[in-house]
Amino acid sequence: MDNIPEDNLTQKVTEKSNAKTESKTETNNENSDRTNWTGENFEFLITGVDEIPNEEYDRIMTPNSFEWKKVIKDEWPFYKVGEDEFSFSWEIPGIQFTFNKEVKYGKAKKIADEIIENINSIGQKAELLTLESNKIYKI
Repeated sequence: MDNIPEDNLTQKVTEKSNAKTESKTETNNENSDRTNWTGENFEFLITGVDEIPNEEYDRIMTPNSFEWKKVIKDEWPFYKVGEDEFSFSWEIPGIQFTFNKEVKYGKAKKIADEIIENINSIGQKAELLTLESNKIYKI
């Protein structure tokens, strides 16, 4: 995994810029209208997770109410849910959780909420943060 290039989230978190920054509390402002968002507009960050047991990873990091299938692309696991897919990357601020560009926010959020429930059921204190793709965050 040492050859994996620095990803989008790490760049967003560490980049020094004059762009507008958001605090953690502003990040999860559920009052903003996300009904027309697709995977191009957001990604999630899961915080508060120390470890997921390898033997339980697929069960915990997948939704309960959707059928899913694990596929490997470029030596990286992706999870397909219907026509949509998501993947995870462990980063310094938490677990980056991204979807394909076409997924609707409502579907992605439901999947994410179920995964948070699964993580918390094993004693973790996971929290889901929604990050807008066009903003830079200080976490």
